[in-house]
Amino acid sequence: MSDLLDKVKNKTAVIAVLGLGRVGLPLASVFSTKKIRVIGVDINEERLSSIKNGKCPFYDPALQENLNESKEIGMLEVANDLEKVKNLVDCIIVTVGTPTTQGNSVDYSQVFTALEEVCKVNLRDKIVIMRSTLPPKTTTEIIIPYIESKTGLKAGKDFQIAVCPERILEGRAVKEIHELPEIVGGINQISNDIVTELFKHINPNKKFSYTTITGAELAKLFANVYRYIGFALSNEFAVWAEMYGENASEIIDVSNYEYSRSNIPKPGFAGGPCLSKDGLFLDNNTTFSSIVSTAWKVNESIPQHVVNKIKEVKGNIFGIKIGVLGISFKAGSDDLRNSPSQKLIELLRATGAQVKVHDPFVNETSSINEVLEDSEVIILATNHEEFKNLANKIENSNAKLIYDVWGMYKKEDIPSLKYLRLGMN
Repeated sequence: MSDLLDKVKNKTAVIAVLGLGRVGLPLASVFSTKKIRVIGVDINEERLSSIKNGKCPFYDPALQENLNESKEIGMLEVANDLEKVKNLVDCIIVTVGTPTTQGNSVDYSQVFTALEEVCKVNLRDKIVIMRSTLPPKTTTEIIIPYIESKTGLKAGKDFQIAVCPERILEGRAVKEIHELPEIVGGINQISNDIVTELFKHINPNKKFSYTTITGAELAKLFANVYRYIGFALSNEFAVWAEMYGENASEIIDVSNYEYSRSNIPKPGFAGGPCLSKDGLFLDNNTTFSSIVSTAWKVNESIPQHVVNKIKEVKGNIFGIKIGVLGISFKAGSDDLRNSPSQKLIELLRATGAQVKVHDPFVNETSSINEVLEDSEVIILATNHEEFKNLANKIENSNAKLIYDVWGMYKKEDIPSLKYLRLGMN
């Protein structure tokens, strides 16, 4: 394996990145700008076509800039099958998604599809790096046995394997790939050394934290679950504040003020492809009542809470025209996966409300003018920066009520409308 380590150090190793979504594409692009040859593999032909033309297939301005640089350097190529380049690659990084099924169990289909591709390569003296979010023991009990059974090779002896989970925020991927420390859980010291040398090409000052394979899987889950539970607690605080006729956001500001032991987030929707499902990877393996499942119930209940509060004011909302501002799961993104805003829209339509949606990052939505002109109720569901200066437009619209999930406005900003806000009665 010293030959592979030398190739990695000398930038002559070829990297294959399996999965060119919001995790894999930024990583592939960044490595290629460091003048390392990268082959990105994905089954989505439309996505591959965009990347070949130097265009980011989703909204991420910083990544688009990086892709522009990558195209100039010419070290990033794409393919729809690892078979075509199997004799070229030295390091395989798996970045495919691990969603949950409708029954909230783990959907390993993308992982197994990726592993089929991995096994097309002669893995002797190569390394497989798992970047995907994985339930604990997935690598040791599923991935390694699968590869060994398909190839006849022994992990840690004939080929190396490590878990190095991604921890980036959407919209900040390129910056955080450069800056965040890497968690590394290799099968042995050689694996750790190879991963370290590989990622040091991104940033020579990059820091690393080492653990076991399962420890690396758990570290990613612990961080996400910790954040998710924090959001759930904040949302429960919001409901309590409403009960007592207080403003949760103001109380949280007071509690956090120059007090290092209090860092309570503001209430709001909590969802997306990671936070809302990663806790299930832990919760499904416990035999006791879990705080994780309680947090999930709290966060998942907030869209219904919003609907209920509007009903308290408007009564039956059947036939009422409601405009929803924002459908993506977070600000500055076009990602709709596990979006609480989408759940809100479904709940509203189930009551018979007539719903129009505007999102500046999602093309298949109505214009802001259409939504404001036609709606009696406005719900600010995603805290996009683009919505911060809409108070005057909303004030002069036909709306009679606004529900501000994120507290982007103050009542005095929109004095002629009935103003409702999460965490404020």
